[in-house]
Amino acid sequence: MRAELQSLSRETAERVARHMVAAHLLEDSDNETARAHARFAARLGGRVGAVRETYGVIAYRAGDFRTASRELRTALRITGRTDMLPLIADSERGLGRPERALDIAASEDASSLGVDAAIELMIVVAGAYADTGDIGTALRTLEIPALRHKVDGRWQVRLWVAYADLLERAGRQEEARRWITLAADADTEGLTDAAERLGRPAPVPAEEPAWEDDEQIAVLDAYDPDAEEPEDSTDEDPMVGDATGADSTGGDSTGGDSTGDEPAAEGSPETAGEEARAASPEADPAEDPAHQDRTDDDTAAGTAEPITAPDPEDAQTTEEPA
Repeated sequence: MRAELQSLSRETAERVARHMVAAHLLEDSDNETARAHARFAARLGGRVGAVRETYGVIAYRAGDFRTASRELRTALRITGRTDMLPLIADSERGLGRPERALDIAASEDASSLGVDAAIELMIVVAGAYADTGDIGTALRTLEIPALRHKVDGRWQVRLWVAYADLLERAGRQEEARRWITLAADADTEGLTDAAERLGRPAPVPAEEPAWEDDEQIAVLDAYDPDAEEPEDSTDEDPMVGDATGADSTGGDSTGGDSTGDEPAAEGSPETAGEEARAASPEADPAEDPAHQDRTDDDTAAGTAEPITAPDPEDAQTTEEPA
């Protein structure tokens, strides 16, 4: 976002950044004021894709689907990032236009989605079919490999809950409860309301370790002005590190993360168990999802196709929120 804001003047970029931060900080406690900050940021930085996307996401979470659709389409047009297609499609559902959500899923843009975004789009597509009364097609839409296999080392608990909701609408209560139970057991990050629906306490995500709690932090020796400098010393600050690997904030400049499970070693008990299960009759993965520990990035999301975004409407101007 900071890089995109550099297209603005320094003063304007600073003002826009402050309003965007305020919008995120106030979203849970004062949603109306948060949207006012996001709206004003979009007024000042209307040509910056990240600003319009932020306004669209906050509007979407607040249930303002018309604004969300307009702002997210504008951001898509500016940046070309297609990962916001699921939110655009769901906004169309929120506006009572499920057929447009289906058109988005069948558009060319959707073919470039990553696995996670494609799964989210499939959830939206299934909901769109359910909106039209076609529960059978909705269920088949979610019966993709990601329903029974891990993706990047994680179970897709949001997909399980969506599948359970459709099963319940189809009158298959027993199966629905089983999938909700599986989701509640696997969702340790609080991504769904599966635990609450079963009357269990909501999972509490583990807190990130603080610097003061890390006992392995190394302490640099005090600088000795009389010490001889090594022959191969350079002027480079050792605390800065490789400029190509980290940005000024200490984060990975590539923005990537690594979450996949390590494969089991050959001949290990886990591998032997997999071979034994492969030779046995096929079991229902819904009863024990833990035995499916592999990732299929190419097919995890099924076949998703994507949308050509129309020109966005101009954002309404408002006074700067306090």
